[in-house]
Amino acid sequence: MAEKLNLHKLAFIGGGAMGEAIIKGITGAGLMDPAAIFVGAHRQERADYLHETYGVTGLVDNCEAVKDADMVVLAIKPQMVDSVLRGALVSAVPAKAVILSIMGSVTIEKIAGIFNGHPVIRTMPNTPLAVGAGMTAIAPGTGVSEEAVKTAEQIFGCCGETLRILEKDIEAVTAVSGCGPGYVYVMIDALADAGVMAGLPRAAAIKLAAQTFAGSGKMVLETGKHPAVLRDMVTSPGGTTIAGIKALENGAVRGALYNAVQAVLDRSEELKGNK
Repeated sequence: MAEKLNLHKLAFIGGGAMGEAIIKGITGAGLMDPAAIFVGAHRQERADYLHETYGVTGLVDNCEAVKDADMVVLAIKPQMVDSVLRGALVSAVPAKAVILSIMGSVTIEKIAGIFNGHPVIRTMPNTPLAVGAGMTAIAPGTGVSEEAVKTAEQIFGCCGETLRILEKDIEAVTAVSGCGPGYVYVMIDALADAGVMAGLPRAAAIKLAAQTFAGSGKMVLETGKHPAVLRDMVTSPGGTTIAGIKALENGAVRGALYNAVQAVLDRSEELKGNK
């Protein structure tokens, strides 16, 4: 049985897809009594849905949601920061509360400034969080206790894997794992198309391709072996796999992934006004 979160009350500002995925993970793993989880949602219908589905307390009043909370999860879109996180809401957050943010591109410095110096943990989860297979990087700000960081690791650990990092590495993490599912979906789609071209039914080709990616990733994580070692285990001298790998190298697949990561980093700088 999973160890319970050392929290009296956990509050969410925002109850969208990512917030719901985290709530689903926490309640599904039994980390906390659902009645101690409060969610400030944008619409009453959404608040009711979260209550009926997970047993949490759904509200349309963010100030009421954060009242007496030990930890407040910012599960809103980055562009909503200035419109949502202001005035009465900031004042309503208890002095003891740790702020846990899943907002991309919003720095610890900015969040701490909004919340008058509250300790802040910035995270970068990805969308497979929704099926319990997410990858979440966790960057603690200054003044955050080890206990609070471990609580964040528990929360995201029930939704997949976690990795503790420095905030300066967040952009690189975003380019690799934050945007990574998009790259993988393109590759699954392409591999499935190739399967269809080879004569497989579409549904079968998609299942074969998707499970191959899922299983290969699991092999890397569970064996701890370098991907090149695992590749060599399925690559016989003069065989079929090496012929396929040679075609991938000729098609510059490896270089394309380098370029994809760099493109994300470049675009991030543009959006911040640095380019």
